[in-house]
Amino acid sequence: MSSLVPPEMSAGTVVEFFESKDILLGVCLAVKDQRLSILTETNREMNLSRRRVLFASPGALDPSASRDDLVRLLLGIRKRREDLAGTVRVEELWEVLEGEEEGFEPRYLAELYFSGEVSDDQVAALQRVLLRDRLYFQYKDGLFVPRTAEKVEQRRLELEQEAQREALLEAGAAWLKQVHGSRSPARKDPPDPRILDHLKDFCLFGQEAEESALVKELFKRAGIPPQQNTAFRLLVRLGVWSKDENLYLHQQGISRDFSDGALAAAREKMRLSAEELSGPERRDLRDWDAFTVDSAQTRDFDDALSLQKLPDGRWRVAVHIADAAEYVQPDDPLDKEAAERITSVYLPDARISMLPPGLSEDVCSLRLGEDRLAVSFIFEVDEEGTIHQSRVEPSLIRVKRRLTYQDVDQAVEEDEDLRVLHGLAMQLRQMRIERGAVLLPLPEIQVYVNEHGMIHVSRYEKETPGQVIVSEWMIAANGLAASELARRDIPAIYRIQDECRPETDPVQSDHPIFHIYRQRRLFARAELATRPGPHCSLGMNPYTTVTSPIRRYMDLVVQRQLKHALRTDEPFYSEEELDALITRIRVQQGRVAFVQRKWTRYWLLKYLEQEDIQTLNALVLDKNARFAHLLIPDFLMEANAPLPEENPVSPGEMVRIKIERLAPRDEVFRVQIV
Repeated sequence: MSSLVPPEMSAGTVVEFFESKDILLGVCLAVKDQRLSILTETNREMNLSRRRVLFASPGALDPSASRDDLVRLLLGIRKRREDLAGTVRVEELWEVLEGEEEGFEPRYLAELYFSGEVSDDQVAALQRVLLRDRLYFQYKDGLFVPRTAEKVEQRRLELEQEAQREALLEAGAAWLKQVHGSRSPARKDPPDPRILDHLKDFCLFGQEAEESALVKELFKRAGIPPQQNTAFRLLVRLGVWSKDENLYLHQQGISRDFSDGALAAAREKMRLSAEELSGPERRDLRDWDAFTVDSAQTRDFDDALSLQKLPDGRWRVAVHIADAAEYVQPDDPLDKEAAERITSVYLPDARISMLPPGLSEDVCSLRLGEDRLAVSFIFEVDEEGTIHQSRVEPSLIRVKRRLTYQDVDQAVEEDEDLRVLHGLAMQLRQMRIERGAVLLPLPEIQVYVNEHGMIHVSRYEKETPGQVIVSEWMIAANGLAASELARRDIPAIYRIQDECRPETDPVQSDHPIFHIYRQRRLFARAELATRPGPHCSLGMNPYTTVTSPIRRYMDLVVQRQLKHALRTDEPFYSEEELDALITRIRVQQGRVAFVQRKWTRYWLLKYLEQEDIQTLNALVLDKNARFAHLLIPDFLMEANAPLPEENPVSPGEMVRIKIERLAPRDEVFRVQIV
C-alpha cells in the first residue's frame, strides 16, 4: 500500500481512487475491515476496497455534515487540486531527476517541486499529474521512477500510437454504428481505410486475425455483436463484398487478379506469332487433321488429337500438347506468377487461370483454325492396341475441328477416326488393367452459376466414348513423357502410388458407387517424387503429367524438363530444385482443393434452397453408435445424420433423408433419416 494511504482510516477521511480511468474523490462514512463506505463527489454511495485508494487525507471532513454539504466540499477539494495540477510542469521535474534509478514517493516529489512543507492538496495534485502524464515517470508500487531519455522517446511513440488507436476506435465505432443502423446499402467510406482491412481479416480469421481485439472493441463501442458473420454482413452492406463472396479464396490468399508485370509480359508474348517462334527443330504438322475434345464451356485448350492410317495397316495417333514452355520462360514475370498460383482454379461461379487469359485462352491455347506451337506425342499402334513405336517432338499444328464430349459420343459410330480412336483407347485401357490398374470411375458433378445467380447442376458419366478417348490417350502421352525422362535418368516430377489394397471386409450393396467409395479409401495416396516409380491404380510405371501445361505448373515444369532433355540429354532442373517445387505444389494444391471442395458444396447447398428440395436419397457409407455417414448420389455430397431409434440402417443401404436445417453461408446442412 502506498505511503500516502495511512494504515488506519476513519470516518471523515477524504480518499482518491480510480474509477473508469478517472480519479475521483470520496469521503469515508464508515470503515469495516478492509472495506470503506464512501460518498463520492458525484453524490453516489459505494463500497470501496482499501487497495483501490491512491491518496488519503484523514479527518479532512466532518462525516456528520449533510450529504449535500459533503458533496459540495468534495467538489471544492477537487477544484483546488486540479488548479494546483495545472501549475505542475512534469518535464521540469523529470529533468532534475533524469538518470536516477530509484523510485520516489509523491510527497518527496511534491516537496522537491513546490519547495518546503507541502499540503495534502499539493501532494495529491502532483500525483494526479504524474498518473495522467505516463510519459516521463513510470508508476510502480506507489513510487514514480524517472525514465531515461531513450525510454521517454520510446514511450512518447507508444503514447502517440495509443492516441491514434483511441481516435480510430472513437471515430470507427461511430461510423460502424451509423452503417449498422442504416437501411441504405450505399457505400460509406470509413474514417480510416484500415478499418475495412481489419473487418475483412476478422471476418476471415476471427480470433486469429491480427487486429481481432481492435475489431471487437469497435463492435463493443458501436453496440454490435462482435461476431465474424456480423463483420461479413457489414461488408456486404457496404458493397465491399457480395452476398455470395468466396471467403475461402480470401482465406487461402488466392488472387483473381494478375500482377501488372505478368499482364505486361503476356501482352508482349501475344505479339509473337507461332511461326515467328518456330525453329528448324520444330516439325510442321499443320496438314494433320488435329481436333480438340473438351466441354462446351472450355476456353483454354491444352490438348488435341489426330489419327492417320499407315500403309502397313497400323495407325499413327498423335497427342498434341500446347507448348506453353515456349511462351513462359523460367523466372520471367509469367513464370513467377504461375509458380505462385500452381494451378488454374475452376469454381461454379468463377474461373481463375494460372496464366493470363491472353496466353491461356489465346496464343497458348490450341484454338480452332489457328497456327499453334505444340509438343506432339506420336504413337504407331496396331489394331490390338500394341504400341510399336513412339516419339516426342516439338511441332507446329493447326486444329481443324473443335468437338465436345457430347459431339464425340453422338458421332463415334459413324465417324471412322473417332471409332478407331475409341477402339484403340479401350485396348490401351485393357492393357493397363492387365498391368494391375483399378478402374473406379465416379461421375462428375458440374455446378454452374450464371450471371443472374441461377444455379445449374449437371451429372456427367466418366465412361462415355469421348471421356475414354481423351483420358486414355492423355495417360499414354503422360506415360511416354515419363519414360523418355526415366530412360535418360533425368529427375522430373513423377507421380507414384505404391499400394492399391483390395477390400478385405466386403459389404453387400446393390449400389456400385458404394463399393467405389469404399475401395478408394483403401488406396495409398498418390505422391510426387523426383524419381520414377509405379502408379498402381493407373497401371503405369513410370508416370508423370505433362498434358495440361496451361492449367498446371507441374505440367509446365515437366514440359520444360522434357524438351530440354530431348535436345541435350541433360536436365534443365536439378533434383534439389524439383524437390523444392514439389513442396510448393503440395501446399498450394491443398489450398486450391480446399477452396474448390468448400465452394462447390456452398453452391450445392444454395441449389437445394433454390429448388426447394426437402427430401433426398442417400447411401449409407458407414456408421458408428450414434451417426450414419451418408453419400447423396445425386450430388456426390456427404453428410452425417443421427441414427434412427427404430428401423436401424446398415452400410450399403439406400435411405431417404429429410433436410432439417440448411444455411450455406454457415456451412450448416443437417439431415434426418426418415
